[in-house]
Parts: sequence; structure tokens; C-alpha cells
Amino acid sequence: MKLIAVFNGKTVPIDIAKKNGRYSLTIGDESFTVDAIRTKHQLISLLVEGKSYEAGVDKKGNSFSVSFYNDTIHFDLFEARKYKATEFTRKSVPSGPLKVLAPMPGKIVKLAVTENSEVNQGDALLVMEAMKMQNELKAPRAGRVKKIQVKEGEPVSPSQILLILE
Repeated sequence: MKLIAVFNGKTVPIDIAKKNGRYSLTIGDESFTVDAIRTKHQLISLLVEGKSYEAGVDKKGNSFSVSFYNDTIHFDLFEARKYKATEFTRKSVPSGPLKVLAPMPGKIVKLAVTENSEVNQGDALLVMEAMKMQNELKAPRAGRVKKIQVKEGEPVSPSQILLILE
């Protein structure tokens, strides 16, 4: 499972693979073998490279607080593809026509808007499927849908123009 953690304004790639009841965890450039057991609702017992730790975990949406001993770290955690799709559509142009591009190869599952629709920043524009995961692309800014250049069921390539906002 590929994830992105946002910690102190920086993005950190995380890869987690479960094998034989253990986890192989890569955070940035460092890799670890981890055994993890949830001992209570918000308490996890960890065995990291042979060393034992206990951590308190509090989750609210994508935001996590993890407490070790007397220290607490706060971070947001996202599935990597969804994070990249969100970041890709978040980049906007201050004014004028804005081309909304496909962040990855996939297939258009659903169009949530029609031409001439007024949208607000964050409104759903369409749903795209890539590798059996559905990703909702949202409006990077408010505007009017000038032109839709794809149809439901149509395959798309990375950076293909999906629609144009004015």
C-alpha cells in the first residue's frame, strides 16, 4: 500500500506491505520490519527491528496523532494515488481558461457536471477509475464548465485534457 504522509509541511512517501503476519515499512529512504498488535482501542504495541515500543494513536479523518513516551507527532496520511490526483487538480491558474488534466491513465466512470455548469472550488467534476480505484477529481477553483472533452466509459491518458473551466 502506497501512502503519502504530510508532516511539518513536507510530503513523505510511505510503502507498507504485509507478509507472513509482519509488515515491511518504508518511510522515505528508510526500511523497517514491523510487528504490530492493537492492544487497546488507541494503543498499539510495536516490535520494530527487534525493539519494543508502545504508541498511542488518535485518528480524525486523515489526521493522526501518535504518542511515543513523552512525545507526540501530528501528520496527515493519504492514499498516494488520491493525494496525487488531488494535488494535480489543486494547481490552478489565477484567471482565464483552466484545463483540467488527467493525473494518471484510467477510465472516466462518471461526469458530475455538464457544460455551462457553475462550480465552486472543491466541487466534484468527474470520477476516474485507475487500477480498480475510483478517484474523484474536484474543481481547483470556482468557475463555469466551458467544455467537457471526455465521455463516461472513455479511457484517458496522463495529462489528457478532461474539461476546461472558465
